Amino acid sequence: MLTVEKLLVENSIPYRLIELLDRAYTVKDVVKYSKGDINLHEICKTIIVKSDYGHSYALFLYGEDKVDFKKIELVIGEKLHIVKYSDVEEYAGVKPGAVCPLLMHIPVIMDAKIVNFNKVNFGSGHHLYGLEILTKDFIKLVNPKIANISQ
Repeated sequence: MLTVEKLLVENSIPYRLIELLDRAYTVKDVVKYSKGDINLHEICKTIIVKSDYGHSYALFLYGEDKVDFKKIELVIGEKLHIVKYSDVEEYAGVKPGAVCPLLMHIPVIMDAKIVNFNKVNFGSGHHLYGLEILTKDFIKLVNPKIANISQ
């Protein structure tokens, strides 16, 4: 049982693990390597950013969207930049491609458009599994700040 599954079971959150045939780093990879049915429009990504003051955040947005740094900097009040690929593990406990926002110990900021999604699909903390849960359950577990942060 994955660490995230334990968290979901403890909180009585229904979920679906999505087995992947290979490591997925992009939305196209997730669709290509998914063993089961997957809705392209529910795939989200987690991007870790930090400020010059050392504050770090996990940005949760739709997989095809890009971060609008002007918008997010207005929300946070600090200039931000994406952490280096080689530093992701320091912040997330896993290498890029497996980041699970449910297991992060930094504030999560969720793009406002995701609130309208029925379900979200994202990294599980393991490279060969994705995770799907109801968006309302994601919000309940993570208690993210919700803001318009995508282009």
